[in-house]
Amino acid sequence: MQETGQYRLRSAAGLRLAVLIGLVGFQLRAVIVGVGPVLPEIRDELHLSFSSAGALTAIPVLGLGAAAIPGAHLVNRFGPRAVVALATAGLGLAALLRLAPPEPLSLFLFSAVLALCVAVVQPALMVFIRTCFPAAIQRASTIYTTSLGLGGLCGATLSVPLLFLAGWRGTFVIWAVPILVAASLWQVWAPRERGRTAAPGRILGLAREPAVWQVAGLFGAQSLVYYGTSTWLPFTLRSAGPGTLTGALLVLNLVNLPLAAVLLLLRRPWATSRSFYAGSGALMLAGSLGFALGLTGLAWLWAGLISASIGMTFTGSMALPALLARSSGDVAGFSAIVLTAGYALAFLGPLAGGVLLDHSHSSSVPFWVHAGAALGIFCLALRLPKVPPELLSKAPATAADAEAAVSPAGAAPPA
Repeated sequence: MQETGQYRLRSAAGLRLAVLIGLVGFQLRAVIVGVGPVLPEIRDELHLSFSSAGALTAIPVLGLGAAAIPGAHLVNRFGPRAVVALATAGLGLAALLRLAPPEPLSLFLFSAVLALCVAVVQPALMVFIRTCFPAAIQRASTIYTTSLGLGGLCGATLSVPLLFLAGWRGTFVIWAVPILVAASLWQVWAPRERGRTAAPGRILGLAREPAVWQVAGLFGAQSLVYYGTSTWLPFTLRSAGPGTLTGALLVLNLVNLPLAAVLLLLRRPWATSRSFYAGSGALMLAGSLGFALGLTGLAWLWAGLISASIGMTFTGSMALPALLARSSGDVAGFSAIVLTAGYALAFLGPLAGGVLLDHSHSSSVPFWVHAGAALGIFCLALRLPKVPPELLSKAPATAADAEAAVSPAGAAPPA
């Protein structure tokens, strides 16, 4: 069993670890996003109101934030490797138990438990990334967020044909099995911490830093739009047929992937650029207004604009905690606050959309909420915090310099 150290992304050991992180990351998104495409069938069979159907996707989003801070404490106490292993296994079990009787109580209950497990994994993986790839945080974080995007893409697009093959219950089983496989592989292959001691907790202190809340606002706004669009797009395009819906969901979850590949190759520090997030907010506003105005004939265009903006903001905001935290011990807490506050904000997307739809009976109304979130991203971009000077003074000039500073074997020698 290998121990943690400073890995190069170009080395065999570094690539293997990056693939393992990506494999776990894929499961975190696929199992949640896979509910949206089958939500109309769940609603019809279980006789749910639109508000209840919206809550089915809103509750997991709220759970993603609720356990983030407790998850950070678990990471500081037991280490990220053990936390990821146990929480990923719990995620797979909860995904299966959503089908246990009685319905629909178990569906709502274990959807919440499932989200709590995801919430615990996320800050642990960010600590793992900063610990193992300290000289390539932006690039390693982009690999992780790309795997989340791939999970969302597969969950959104494959669930529609899987629905016709196995029913909505069958899709739940299909998405649960790979999670248990990923948990087993992590337990076997993930490197163990070497001489780890509990990192000091500073969550209360971090909560007083404006930068934490600015990043949380960016993350929360894009999450609100992503989960809200994934929830209500199937209703908006239901009359257009499964082909149009599948195509729009494909675009919504696909455009951000080649964009992430481009970001992975860029050497400039785009994750801390104000113009980067301002451009993202403008794209999101245009896409949201397209759906809000009922221009569904161009659904692929609006979905593409939203996908690009979400990909930009999500990738950047996920990297910012590891980039802006003043020490490795602060990464879990910084990330946990961002996830907690951000997902609490995202919770309003599906929930508020369902309430508005129940009263207006117009499937385009939820997208006006998304337009407001896009304006929020644009405003937050103008006040984006800068990387602390003490971190800039220690940062390598380029990615190539950063990787050259690590030992040629791919891991730092034992301390």
